[in-house]
Amino acid sequence: MYKTFILFTLFVCELCAAAPSDQKAENEYLLQQAKYFLSSDPTQTLHILDTNLDLAQLTPQQQILWHMVNTRASTNTNQLTRAGASIEYLLSHPTRPFFLQKRVAILRMVGIWLRKSSYFKEAELTFHCALKQPSSSVQRIGLTISSAIIARRQEHYRRAKTLYLEALDIAKKLDKKSAVATITNNLGVLALDNGNLEQANAYFRLALAGHQLQGKKPGHINSGINLLFVFLLQKQFVNYQRLYEPIAQLVNELPDKPKRIYLFWVNSTYKFEQGEKINQATKEQLISQFYQLESRGLKALIKQHLASRLNLSVTLPAKVPNKVFTAPWFDTVKSCTW
Repeated sequence: MYKTFILFTLFVCELCAAAPSDQKAENEYLLQQAKYFLSSDPTQTLHILDTNLDLAQLTPQQQILWHMVNTRASTNTNQLTRAGASIEYLLSHPTRPFFLQKRVAILRMVGIWLRKSSYFKEAELTFHCALKQPSSSVQRIGLTISSAIIARRQEHYRRAKTLYLEALDIAKKLDKKSAVATITNNLGVLALDNGNLEQANAYFRLALAGHQLQGKKPGHINSGINLLFVFLLQKQFVNYQRLYEPIAQLVNELPDKPKRIYLFWVNSTYKFEQGEKINQATKEQLISQFYQLESRGLKALIKQHLASRLNLSVTLPAKVPNKVFTAPWFDTVKSCTW
């Protein structure tokens, strides 16, 4: 009897000891699952983070990974306030071993968030700091792309193209098809900026095919709408009709309002070109939503090519002056002393 009790006690203790380990493994699995969906379906990533994981129950390393994944998914879906909270957490723990191991990836995410928040000078500084760290060729591709995007936002088109071609060369040598698709889309945007529709068409086709092949939903949507825009300007209406429905379906699956607005403008102009009258309510909606777009560059393209066709009066915002980012945690990035 006594021996049986001892054995039972040992068995229970083993279960107690195993429970935390099992929970850690389960959390690790869920984090990897959330990470898996980052490029293909960031909405699913956020669902996993919010529904299946209790942040307070994660290990310190897992908490950092949770915030890294949340930052990327939130930024990819333009939920910048949510991303900013995770970035503040990450930069408040800059000496944790796992942070140090992942600092290049974290710095790139911080830079992208700063750029999307219109802190261009701070974003450039962040990418420069990241490039000082030991990094892989793949990471250097990402950082070069990010630097090129900032150059384009500042209308330094020649520098942007040089940086994109530099990144494209590395990506092709490494056979990184997803990076090639991203870069060709961005080269298409530069061509569109400069009024070269034929070149923009070729780049966007390559980008769309690449993102489709890789199953990258945000990139698929972005290059798809861009190609629809060019089809519209080139009056390739049959091609437009073939592409519109699959792209519209993807747009409706993601909580990315700027992409929905962009597509709404493109498709409203297409309908007008097909002889459909645009009623007053739609005109007012187009004008209202124009001012909700985040990118001044995209607003400029819409004003030039779409609003003019619809005889709608919209005003470009003044160029954003160099905003100064003053959050205390950014001092860590400015010092760049890892």
